[in-house]
Amino acid sequence: CFLGIMCHVGIDVGTNTVAPKILMERLGLSLNEAAFATMLYFIFRTAGCLTGSILLRRFSSHSLLGLSALMMLVAMGILALSHQAMLLYIAIALVGLGNSNVFPIIFAEALGREPEHKDEVSGLMIMGVFGGTVFPLLMGYASDWMGQTGAVLVKLLGVLYLLFLTTRLKK
Repeated sequence: CFLGIMCHVGIDVGTNTVAPKILMERLGLSLNEAAFATMLYFIFRTAGCLTGSILLRRFSSHSLLGLSALMMLVAMGILALSHQAMLLYIAIALVGLGNSNVFPIIFAEALGREPEHKDEVSGLMIMGVFGGTVFPLLMGYASDWMGQTGAVLVKLLGVLYLLFLTTRLKK
């Protein structure tokens, strides 16, 4: 769960950092024009939080975590390969929707597995927020090596771990 929180925060911070750069690199947009990507991400992240609270009443947290990871997996594929504006915007929106409920699902799962150690578990989960510093560093190295596609591939590793975690949490 700790690594899941790291991946969630890394994907979050990484999307804020990389989305405008992808639009600039692939579409030739100016920084002012590409800054819309960050706003788009947060609009869909907010919408995902609101709809997630409704969906969690009807579906299991494992199902929603799996769906979230699958949405982000599709988005990473689009972000890695596409040069079409509409597809890139859709992918950014999918990351926002997909990443919106990952933190509370993983946090609740960790607390539910060790309720007698809730203070220690809470502290450990919050320490996972440092993924927001690790992922951008790795993404920076990867983007120096192979452009913004490299940064997307680093985020893809985080998404793949979330898919793996989904299978582990079902047990």
